[in-house]
Amino acid sequence: MNGVTIRSAVEEDFPPLCALYCNSIQCNPDGFIQDLDYHGCLIAKTREWRRRGGDMLVAREAKPLIGMGALAPDAEDRAELCKLHVDRWKQGNGIGRLMTEQLIRLAGAKGFSEVILHVTTTQTTAIKLYGSLGFRPVRRTVFETTVFNQPASFDTLYMQLPIR
Repeated sequence: MNGVTIRSAVEEDFPPLCALYCNSIQCNPDGFIQDLDYHGCLIAKTREWRRRGGDMLVAREAKPLIGMGALAPDAEDRAELCKLHVDRWKQGNGIGRLMTEQLIRLAGAKGFSEVILHVTTTQTTAIKLYGSLGFRPVRRTVFETTVFNQPASFDTLYMQLPIR
């Protein structure tokens, strides 16, 4: 994609990365838990993922940060693709696909045997993307939690992709 670069996040990326994440969460109340405290500190999570062999990637177009995605080690040989978000004004341009493909390559290079993910069933575009890249559903459950002291539930699809 012309003008889009994908690379590991560096310190200067963290403020715009956190802003993109917050905005993306707030723009999709049916897809994500809206209580940002529930998700934890994205910077601390990125550092922990890296310590365990994962990473946080960012997509930039010129200077602006327009996308993000993480690879979070879940088990010794399995990593979770998570925190995939693209600026809402840039969605539909293939950036999510580029990020996902790069995260899959990264998982293989780091020796993970499979990539897993979960996505709410309201996120039909994401589900189609993951399916087109070879992810297959392995289960579907209703995730129940409390958000802002109120019960909340999310119909959630779990998917996996063997990479070797």
